[in-house]
Amino acid sequence: MSNQINTQILVDGASNAVVKITGVLDTSDVSATDVVDPASFSPVPTGFRIDHIDYAIADDLEVRLLWDGTSDVDILPISGRGRMSFWNFGGLQNNATNKTGKIQLMTNGYSVGVTQTFSVVLELVKLGV
Repeated sequence: MSNQINTQILVDGASNAVVKITGVLDTSDVSATDVVDPASFSPVPTGFRIDHIDYAIADDLEVRLLWDGTSDVDILPISGRGRMSFWNFGGLQNNATNKTGKIQLMTNGYSVGVTQTFSVVLELVKLGV
């Protein structure tokens, strides 16, 4: 088998979106992979703000979220299990140069011979719609 990364749009509203990302790693860490693309939404936003993140990540594995741009910019690394909220100060804003509006994901900590899993749910606000 090979690594499996799946993205599911749970909510695609006029101004909000919810995306679930799941992964099963059985061969290696995942390099930067697009998991949220504005073109997949209607109306199509220019980008997103992240208000909440729910996550469950296998022990010893770290998931990094990135803003896509000329040089990708770390949003934040997450590990373990939990929920983080950012809405009370305006959410996490894209600060990449030449931003595409995409959100990427990569992992660190894959252990050879061990299948590791993760799930991440992003509650997003559409920008530019």
